[in-house]
Amino acid sequence: MAQYQIILLPKRDYYTWVAAARDYVMRYHANLTSDPSVAGRHMYPHQVITVADAPQAYGRDISAWFRQHYPEARLDVVEASTPADLQNILASRLENDDRFGGVGKSFQLLWPTDYLTVTQSFGVNQDIYRRWGLPGHEGLDIRAPMRSGVYACASGTVYRVHDGGGNHPYGKHVRLRHQDGYRTIYAHLLRPLVTVGQHVAAGEQIGLANSTGNSTGSHLHLTLKKEGASAAGMTPFPYDIVDPTPFILFPDDASQLPGRAITVAWEHGRCLIGLHGRADGPLLEPDFPVIRDTRMEAVKLLSNAPPENVKRLREINESLFLMIRLFGKFHERTVSSADFVSSIEADMERLYRAGVRHYEVHNEPNLQIEGWQRSWQDGSQFADWFMEVFERVKGRFPDALLGYPGLSPGWDISGQRMDSWTFLQQSEEAVLSADWIGCHCYWASDVDMLKPSGGMVFDEYRRRYPDKLLFITEFSNPSSETPARVKGQQYVEYYRRLREVSGVGAAFSFVLSASSHFPHEVWREEDGRASEIATLVGRRPF
Repeated sequence: MAQYQIILLPKRDYYTWVAAARDYVMRYHANLTSDPSVAGRHMYPHQVITVADAPQAYGRDISAWFRQHYPEARLDVVEASTPADLQNILASRLENDDRFGGVGKSFQLLWPTDYLTVTQSFGVNQDIYRRWGLPGHEGLDIRAPMRSGVYACASGTVYRVHDGGGNHPYGKHVRLRHQDGYRTIYAHLLRPLVTVGQHVAAGEQIGLANSTGNSTGSHLHLTLKKEGASAAGMTPFPYDIVDPTPFILFPDDASQLPGRAITVAWEHGRCLIGLHGRADGPLLEPDFPVIRDTRMEAVKLLSNAPPENVKRLREINESLFLMIRLFGKFHERTVSSADFVSSIEADMERLYRAGVRHYEVHNEPNLQIEGWQRSWQDGSQFADWFMEVFERVKGRFPDALLGYPGLSPGWDISGQRMDSWTFLQQSEEAVLSADWIGCHCYWASDVDMLKPSGGMVFDEYRRRYPDKLLFITEFSNPSSETPARVKGQQYVEYYRRLREVSGVGAAFSFVLSASSHFPHEVWREEDGRASEIATLVGRRPF
């Protein structure tokens, strides 16, 4: 997160403020702006926004504005009335190598889970929480899959362990008492691991995550209280609830998470440059020269590809990484797990004998044409289907590495697609059981390519599942408005960015060739001419 820092400075006397921040910017390579919207959009939601909060500098309560419009962004608020104040504060940070001013705080909170994602910020969704007499969400919701660790944010004493009885909205939860009148609550647990009166150290595991109480999907809800805060007017919330965000020491990356330093084993050590083969069948003769000339390191094929395709590819590059999508016909049909395995096992046996070991189980199951609303009604039912396929295939091909399939990214479309993040959450049992995870990324412009909803969708997968190997099993710019040359430049840049991303095995551009349906995505036209995309990728400077 820290590498995405941007500093928001007052527009009035902007360059005087810039001069005040100069040494700090040079040390940490932070970006600068005077526009709150620019700061909010910058690498959202993974950025840190350092705000020089001078009186009347932005014509509004700038912290409240960010919570409303960019609720997942982390704020680092620096109260500085003048540029000289800012310079002094930043100089103190530099002297103590204290990038975000945590050293000077008398009370701090460590990150409480193994997953570096805030799923609901403090103070948001006022309309929902007003019914309970609250001005907004009274804590932080933090990513924590079922049975994952929950850790104490600070040293303290356990003063309550609740079993979730009486329909308590927090479900099973633990409460700790800390120094200076602070208290923390850890809600929606599967099981507390501490007892009343026990002293715990900061970072010590105190429970396992779940979704007990008033909760949708496994996560940790963290509430912070400060005795006397409501009566003293320190917070607009009742019950002494205060915003925990300013107290949290946000880790820069997964290696600083409390439970473990997470590393993902990958034999190649970097993200491979890959290409999805023919969209609707085996490779054809004109496809092979494109793979050779672009120096592909990985190729993905459909399960109906003959072993001869594998042989030809290895003649081009004997170390070429190969992946297979287990391909079935779901449109207007109900396909059971047994039916699916029966339809692919003969093809898979031929490919397995040819030495292929990585298999993506199906494709975009949150789409109606791929089984949603017929073979399964939601992500939970798909997880059951996936697990049955997993067990059947593993029983016959024990060394096969089976991947959770890439989803069609985006929100609900009535009758066509279920929201991808909802489907993913519901099918989490399958995600966690799979040998690896597939992800699909699409965009229509240079800007979209760098957005978490576009080319950077994979980044959220990495944050949610940091201990899982991830493959970008499809990516493309499908826009008919973008020239092939521009797409080629985008693909080269995308490959370059992914090259050293930890935990991503390969990225497969969609698609080399197709008989129909994908006129704006193919690399090779049907007459055999290689497109500008392939030409530019072949000349890539890395």
